[in-house]
Amino acid sequence: MIDKPLVFVGKIIADFTHEINNHLALIKESAGLISDICKGKKSIDKKEMPYVVESLEAIENQIQKSVNFIGYFNRFAHRMDNLKSSFKLSSTVEELFELLKRYSSRKKVSLKYDIPESLPDLENSPFLLEFAIFYAIDSFLKKSKPDTNITVTAKRENGFVRLTVKYEGDFTESISQEIWPTSTIQEILSLTNIKITSDNKEIRIEVPV
Repeated sequence: MIDKPLVFVGKIIADFTHEINNHLALIKESAGLISDICKGKKSIDKKEMPYVVESLEAIENQIQKSVNFIGYFNRFAHRMDNLKSSFKLSSTVEELFELLKRYSSRKKVSLKYDIPESLPDLENSPFLLEFAIFYAIDSFLKKSKPDTNITVTAKRENGFVRLTVKYEGDFTESISQEIWPTSTIQEILSLTNIKITSDNKEIRIEVPV
């Protein structure tokens, strides 16, 4: 069963490295433009100055995006420090969605979430919860059609917080990748009493409070 969480971690790392490479490529392109303008010159012409300023702003913007993205990845890495810890659900979902943006964009599927800030902090495994949410999203993405939506919502009920991952749209008829059985995921999640159930277009995850 340990291979399932490892696949999850591998997917996040792969998308992270691709995204950072894209950020660096844009920085390199902007820096190259400045180099071409300045090469062999003692001063920059006034007509060329706007291009230099625009490129510097693009570099600054891209660096800030990279810093933010690395921050999400760093938080994700530390989710595995302990089996259980106290965490905010909204922060965990935001982090996972940022790291999955490239994956969902390739599939042309919109990821949305609505997690009330008023929900209590959870004392559980943020890593296993992210794994459960990833499983739900991944299951839908593997059979999704373009221009569809996946939405995650949450509410508190008696003794637990329930997350609902809902797919909106039609499924493709051909599925090229294996979709893990929900029962297998439940075996892994039982380590911390997280429960998962599914039907056609909705997967529910219950975390004890």
